[in-house]
Amino acid sequence: MKKSALILLPLIVFSCKKAVPMSEKKTDSVIVSEQSANTLPSDSQDLKINHDSLKTIQKIDSDADEIKNGQIIKVVDGEKLPLLIDEKFTDKNQKLVLKIRNYKKSSLKASILPQNNKMNIRFNQIKTPDGKFDGPFGRELSYEIPKNGEVWLIIGKNLMAEGEIAGDFSVRIE
Repeated sequence: MKKSALILLPLIVFSCKKAVPMSEKKTDSVIVSEQSANTLPSDSQDLKINHDSLKTIQKIDSDADEIKNGQIIKVVDGEKLPLLIDEKFTDKNQKLVLKIRNYKKSSLKASILPQNNKMNIRFNQIKTPDGKFDGPFGRELSYEIPKNGEVWLIIGKNLMAEGEIAGDFSVRIE
């Protein structure tokens, strides 16, 4: 009995003893001066859209075909792709629905180019010609389209992130 008590006593004392946390000084392995030297132009807070590189892309004006309950609905012809659409959100609950009629390609590529890189905007959903919805996505979208017909791109606020929703942006569709 005494031997077992002598064996158990140090184990009990050791297991009940709380370890005092040591204050560790955590440092990042990347030095700030190196980080700023290695950033890309696309990492900057104010992303400038270079329209010169989009000369072959047709530009659509920002006059909406229809505005209904905060949704801006634009209808474009799939035969006119690639194109660039300039738009502006003035309210935090707005959405842009791009209806692409006569889409005949097997895949769709699109990207959102906000004037302010802090803008909280993304592709919320895509509706394929077979009636199926998919999403959410980010600012870049590459999607296989199962058959010819009308494709919808629904663009709006990212509910999982913070940032400004109002502002100017462009949507490039290829």
